[in-house]
Amino acid sequence: MSNTPKSDSQHVPVTEAAEVRHILGDVDDDVVAEILRLQPTLSELEIAATFLRGEGNEVDRLGHPLSGKAAQIFEILSSIEEPEEQRR
Repeated sequence: MSNTPKSDSQHVPVTEAAEVRHILGDVDDDVVAEILRLQPTLSELEIAATFLRGEGNEVDRLGHPLSGKAAQIFEILSSIEEPEEQRR
């Protein structure tokens, strides 16, 4: 058996548009490019997606505010959804 530690894919920067879309769904190419420029990890994408969907316990979300790249991703995604909500 090898003593080499396995890489933790949650902490490796995402580099493929397909990975972004796998987590965030159908997102425009411009948005994907903006997110990829941040070099987020899979974990940061998942956190931003969770907050965007409003999933999880509200108390937990209040106790663990978004920060760093997850917050930046959330802001990017929130800004593209605002116009639709404003039209209603």
